[in-house]
Amino acid sequence: MQALCFELSGETAFFKKPDVNVYAYFTYSHIHKVALYGLLGAVLGLGGYTQQYERNMALGGKAKQDSPAMPYPEFYEVFRHASVSIVPHGDRGYFSKKIQIFNNTVGYASQEEGGVLNVREQWLERPRWTIYVADDGGVDREVFDRLADYVQHSKAEYIPYLGKNDHPATISKARLVELEPASEPEYIDSLRAAHVLVATGGYVKDDQMQSYLQEYLPVGLNTANNGYILEPLVFSNQEIDTDELKAEDLQKMYRDADNDRTLYFI
Repeated sequence: MQALCFELSGETAFFKKPDVNVYAYFTYSHIHKVALYGLLGAVLGLGGYTQQYERNMALGGKAKQDSPAMPYPEFYEVFRHASVSIVPHGDRGYFSKKIQIFNNTVGYASQEEGGVLNVREQWLERPRWTIYVADDGGVDREVFDRLADYVQHSKAEYIPYLGKNDHPATISKARLVELEPASEPEYIDSLRAAHVLVATGGYVKDDQMQSYLQEYLPVGLNTANNGYILEPLVFSNQEIDTDELKAEDLQKMYRDADNDRTLYFI
């Protein structure tokens, strides 16, 4: 199978969790599928949430009656069936997080005297991932070819960013790679579904310190309000339990022999 592969990095990133917190806004630990689809959509100049709202709502905020509603933003409609694999780098796939404090001084952001709102956001520091976008029919041929051309030649219609426009993204080392089915996987070097278990008493890859990170990450949008659909994903350097692998999991696993990686596509 062919895939588009590239390095994705930045000085900082902020993938906001929708949970309400009176103290600070927190970030997911890694770029997730929806944010990645949005980044790819920005590269190709596809519409987002603002364009979806303008299409669906009249000036008075009432639903338009003269055209069918867009259930999803354009970028998600185009990439929703795309299979991607996300390989974290850093210290065992973990990036440092720090709270950043800044002021919103537009005057109407706060009811307090002076109208100044103190904003606290948790940012990822120097994140980096290797991204694979599978050419498996999940994306239309014309879209995939255009995306591959844009990414490999450093072109973009809109500036790609990592969660917010405070965090510009760097895309580098883009290339098309050939992947082979992983017939006898031992380790998985990307994010994977949490039901793919680690082997009891199994080895740790390359004698590293044992690590296991699990987090509920967005894998899609619902049609009711475009809220996140969450699933538990795992990143670990521990040997997997091949006896418990399901057939559908094996179908999602591929080998990048040139980089000595076993990938799981989500």
